[in-house]
Amino acid sequence: MRVLVTGAAHGIGAASAARLAAMGARITAVDLDAPDLADDWLRADLSDPASIDALDLRGNFDALVNAAGLPPRPMLEEAVLAVNFHGLVRLTERVLPLMSQGGSIVSLASKAGARWRENIAQVQRFVTLSRGEIADFIGMEGIDPVRAYDLSKEAVIYWTKSNTARLLGMGLRANTVSPAAIATRILPDFEAAFGARATRGIALSGRAGTPEEVAEVVAFLASPQSAWVRGVNIEVDGGLAAQLEMASLGA
Repeated sequence: MRVLVTGAAHGIGAASAARLAAMGARITAVDLDAPDLADDWLRADLSDPASIDALDLRGNFDALVNAAGLPPRPMLEEAVLAVNFHGLVRLTERVLPLMSQGGSIVSLASKAGARWRENIAQVQRFVTLSRGEIADFIGMEGIDPVRAYDLSKEAVIYWTKSNTARLLGMGLRANTVSPAAIATRILPDFEAAFGARATRGIALSGRAGTPEEVAEVVAFLASPQSAWVRGVNIEVDGGLAAQLEMASLGA
């Protein structure tokens, strides 16, 4: 099994690469930083379409794990939207012709993307933009750092679901994984940006999750054992979504 993992140098991407390698997979990493574990490393800046297009991708891949992403930070709205969604989609489209029949695409979304249905009009406007139109979109729609992050993850879920039929026609499948707070090096960014929203989420789930816990789900979705799981968003959040849903229903 040959797997391409973006963001393989840190956090959930690194944990996913390690878990898949333990299952016998050959790992090709795409990251700005050198990963600790990979059979091949391709350096790329996912905010730059030219960098993605220049990747020397060879051979076939059985799975693609889109784990690269930026957290919400002031003044980085454009980069967050560019990397978390546009870069993800551009890389995925580049890899599609190289994927084996039955191949799996697993993209890291987030609990922050859970309201994609409520925000569908803005999500649909955003996903039609070119990379060069993002800056103007941010200004016209008043996108702040938190909304940039949320929107980027809403768009990943929407894109995955809306492309399910197309991918099935190609003999491929795609799913998303939506973690809540995870104990990685960028957790402080989320705590600072989300404030009480992050504090409440961690309190309801009891603790932040670990990259390894998310990686178990990623590895399952990347493997042939999950062949009948298609177009699904799996929440890996310690029960947070269920509690919030019941609270919203007054249950």
